[in-house]
Amino acid sequence: MNASSFGAPLDHVDVAILDTLRSALEVADPMPPDLDERVKFALTVQSLRAEIAELERLPAELAGARSGDYTRVHTVTFTSESVSVVVTITHLDAETSRIDGWVDGPATTAELRERDRSSTAAVDDEGRFAFPSVPRGLVQFVFRSEDADAKPVITPSMEV
Repeated sequence: MNASSFGAPLDHVDVAILDTLRSALEVADPMPPDLDERVKFALTVQSLRAEIAELERLPAELAGARSGDYTRVHTVTFTSESVSVVVTITHLDAETSRIDGWVDGPATTAELRERDRSSTAAVDDEGRFAFPSVPRGLVQFVFRSEDADAKPVITPSMEV
């Protein structure tokens, strides 16, 4: 490299070198498939100073169906220090699901975060909220209270 090329725009040789370097690094040290979701989650938690809700698992005997003729519904429970949430996912078709939830705690809004967008639903006096049409994929929830001092509660990402 000579001094006159320093700071010059990249040319086709530079692009070819960078492409070769990228290919070699992808083979030698591939990125974990869920790294982007983990980074987004960590950044969100840090920026919100949020309380983290943990996923609760049902015992296998409670999760079974009583008959073979049923609509597939999945129920997930999250708990944190200040909030417990039960979320029911009903698959409407191959591409969309309905999410109904119940919050036991001070949350007044439920935010549903998807890949490129988020939507908010009010939590009613009974603790209920719903998202009637959600594209299938990874989502996470953020629950907020009207109390300015209360930390939001954020869930891990999950597949709907």
